[in-house]
Amino acid sequence: MKSTITIGRSSSCDIIIPHDKVSREHARISVVGGQYVYEDVGKNGSVIGGRIIHGQKVSVAAGTEILLAGKVPLPWAQVYSMLPLQGVRPFEGETSYNPHPGGQEVVYVKEDNIGVGWGILAFLIPLAGWIMYFVWKEESPHKASQASTIAWIGFAINVILSISAAM
Repeated sequence: MKSTITIGRSSSCDIIIPHDKVSREHARISVVGGQYVYEDVGKNGSVIGGRIIHGQKVSVAAGTEILLAGKVPLPWAQVYSMLPLQGVRPFEGETSYNPHPGGQEVVYVKEDNIGVGWGILAFLIPLAGWIMYFVWKEESPHKASQASTIAWIGFAINVILSISAAM
């Protein structure tokens, strides 16, 4: 089994990406100490977690969003099949960049326990309920009471989602 694979446009690469912005040999991925190390060797660079790299080696967590030439996502499924790691849970959420004091850069994947859409919805429901309460409280106290109940239920859901996201 290989310990390093190549990625690029060339037919000699292990993973072939037929895109004109991807270099013939764009990148190499190795397993070092039970961790993936991504090395950009192409002329158009790569984007890792929103950060552009050129000619650098970076330790990356499995499933980290990597864009070859800033456009083409790295096909992690092919990487896993060629360079499997034990205990890897790919595609687990957002990427964050943290410099490592030893000079080597490390990119971590932060798990996203709830979707962003649910978080926004849990914020908007109470807001809408309380606005409707104040609009209707003089004219229609019954509707205002229902709107207030919906707002408090939405607020409770928001608290539960916030606590579960923190865990």
